[in-house]
Amino acid sequence: MVTCGEECLRQICPRCAPPEDQERVVDVIMGRTLADIGENEDTLDELLITLPKCRHVFTVETLDGICAMSDYYTQRNDGGWLDLKTPVNDTATGERKAPPVCPTCRAAITSPRYGRVFKSTDLDILERNIISRMSAQVETVRDLMDKVPKSELEAKLVATASSIKADVVNAATGASVRKAYLKIQKERLDDKAELPLSPTTLEPGNTELFLVSPNAADAWSKAVKPLTQLYVRATKIAATRSPHTKAWEASWSYLVEEEMKNALADPAKAPRNLHQYAMQTARRKVGQPQPRADKRFVVEAFWITIQVRLILVDMAGSWLELAGKNKDYGPLQSQMWAAFTSFILRGCRRDANVALKIAEDSETRRQMTTSLLWLMRIDLEQHRLDYKLAQESGTVKDQRGKLADKASEGGRKLDKDILRIVQEHRRVLPNDAQIWIRENFMDAALAIRQEWHKLEKSIRSEAYYEAVSLDEKMNVVKALNFLRWRNGTGTMPGMR
Repeated sequence: MVTCGEECLRQICPRCAPPEDQERVVDVIMGRTLADIGENEDTLDELLITLPKCRHVFTVETLDGICAMSDYYTQRNDGGWLDLKTPVNDTATGERKAPPVCPTCRAAITSPRYGRVFKSTDLDILERNIISRMSAQVETVRDLMDKVPKSELEAKLVATASSIKADVVNAATGASVRKAYLKIQKERLDDKAELPLSPTTLEPGNTELFLVSPNAADAWSKAVKPLTQLYVRATKIAATRSPHTKAWEASWSYLVEEEMKNALADPAKAPRNLHQYAMQTARRKVGQPQPRADKRFVVEAFWITIQVRLILVDMAGSWLELAGKNKDYGPLQSQMWAAFTSFILRGCRRDANVALKIAEDSETRRQMTTSLLWLMRIDLEQHRLDYKLAQESGTVKDQRGKLADKASEGGRKLDKDILRIVQEHRRVLPNDAQIWIRENFMDAALAIRQEWHKLEKSIRSEAYYEAVSLDEKMNVVKALNFLRWRNGTGTMPGMR
C-alpha cells in the first residue's frame, strides 16, 4: 500500500506507521518521535530514512550526523552538499573509525545515501586485514633470518673456496663477453618496476649475467641456499598488491587521462601545470584516500632483501679473498667473481632507491629516513668492496691515494646527509627529535661515519683494515616495531 509516495516495505512514515512506531524517537538531536514529524516538510530535520538492515527510522539530519557526512563531502553555507571530499579514516584520538551503526540496535547503516561512508569504512577494515597478513609474513621471514646459521655457512664457504678448482676462462673470452654482460646488467638495474631484483640475479651460474665457473657457482649456491630462500620469500612480500589498491590506481589513472583530454580539448582554459592539476583533480574525484597499508610493508620487505644481499656481499668478499690464494682458481675467474659481487651491491642501491620512492609516494617519513640510512650503508659497503678488490688484484699501491680521498669524501658527504635528513625528518615529525631519530637513525649513521674514518685511515697508513659488521646497528626494521599492529588497534608506529 502506498499513501506517501514510498513503498511501505521500504519506508516507514508518520501517516501509516503503527502506534508503537509512532512513539519511537527519530530525531536524536531534538528528541522528537515519529509522530512529531510533519508529513509534507522537505527539510533534513523532517525527511525520514528507514534503515534497510533493521527497519529503524530516523531523520536525515540525525543519520547525516551519525555518519559524519561532512567528513566525506564539502558543504554549502545553506547546509547542502556540494562536492566529494577525501575522507580521513582516523579519529581525532588516532583510532580507526568504526562503521556507522543504528543508534537503536547497532545494525550497520547501509542506506544508499551513505554508500560512500560505509564503503569507506569497509575498505578500511580490508586495509587492516592486509596489515595483519603482511605483518605476519614479514615477521616470519625475519624470524627465519635470525635462525640462519651464518657461522656454519661461512665455514662451509671457507672450506669450499680454499679447495675448489674453477674452470679456466681465457682472456679473449672474458674480454669479449664482458661488454655484453655489462649491458644486460645495466638493463636489469635500470628496470623501473617497483619490485626487488629477481632472485635469479643472485645466482652466479646465471649465464645471462655472469661468466662464473659452473662448479664454483654450484658450490656457492648450495652453501648460501638458506639466504637465497629468504630472499625469494621477501621478494614475494614486496610484490604483494591488494585488490583495492589496484582498483584505486586504475580509477585514478583513468581519471587523470580524462582530465588531460578535457584540458587539451580547450587549451585556452587549460591550467598552467596541466599534469599536476590532472593528478590532483583525479585524486579528489576518486573519492577515497589512496590505500597505503600494503605499500608500507612492501618497503619493509625491500629492506629485508637488501639485508640478505649485504650478508651475501660480505660472504662473496671472503670467498674472493680465499679463492685468490687457491692455485686452482685463476685470476680471470677472480675477476668474474668480483663482477658478480659488485652487481649484487649495485642491485642493493637500486632497490634502496625504489624503497625510498615508494616511501615518498606513501608519505611515510620514518620509512623515508630509514631507506636513506640503507643508502648510506650501501655507499660504505661499495667502497669497502672497491678497497678489497684493489687488494686482491694487487693494484692497491697505485690506487691508494685515490681510494683514501674517496673515503674522506664519503665521510664528508655523510656528515652533510645526516644533517639534511635529520632536519627534513624533524620538520615533518618534530616529536621524533629526541628518541626515534637517535635510536633508529643517528646511532647507525654515526657508526657508518666512524667506519668511513677507519677505512680512510687504514688506506692511507697501509694498516690492516678489519671491517666491523653494521648489522646490529642497522636492525632498524625491528626497531620500528611495525609488528605491534597485530596485537591491537590504533595508528601503526612509523606510518607517518
